[in-house]
Amino acid sequence: MRWQIWLVLSLTASLIVDDVNASSISICITNCVQCKQMYGPYFKGKACGDSCLASDGEWVPDCNNPGTLRSFLKRLY
Repeated sequence: MRWQIWLVLSLTASLIVDDVNASSISICITNCVQCKQMYGPYFKGKACGDSCLASDGEWVPDCNNPGTLRSFLKRLY
């Protein structure tokens, strides 16, 4: 009986963690899209999205803080 309760709690916890990771990645990618709209050709949107997936949404870009976008901004000349 005890192991069944532990199993149910473990499965529930893993589902919650997966949901949180999915929403974090979604927020991160949404911010990448917003930054791409703001900065246009100066912003590397694909690289930003790839970074969201690689970090599981732990890193989120802030379009108003160029320090968080340093590696995704480019010059056009």
